Amino acid sequence: MTVTLASSKPAANLSVYLVSLPYEAGRRTKITDNLITRGWADPQNHASLRESAPLVPGKNYTITFDLMPDDQIIRAGQQIGLMIFSSDKEFTLHPDPGTELTVDLGNTSISLPVVGGAAAFNRALSGE
Repeated sequence: MTVTLASSKPAANLSVYLVSLPYEAGRRTKITDNLITRGWADPQNHASLRESAPLVPGKNYTITFDLMPDDQIIRAGQQIGLMIFSSDKEFTLHPDPGTELTVDLGNTSISLPVVGGAAAFNRALSGE
């Protein structure tokens, strides 16, 4: 996962969820039941995991990090959605509200491995 973002403050949390859509309320018990995987990054560590530096508010930073490994089958008719937000209440700090993240979608990307590689992916798209 690579995210380019700007923060309104010198410190911010970054959380990402990969989810299956649409959410089926009657089929699942919690909203996180449609969670495929998730990941977290500290934008202050954009240059190095060993060195942290305050962010310059409004400046873009690019952060690359892995999501948690998982193996799932996404049923026909389901779509995959990407949620980018600040604090994951189950796994990150809970700073006071008010920090705004601005995501540069043109410079944000995700790579997803597909069992069977590109050939399997192309077959799935063609309906074979």
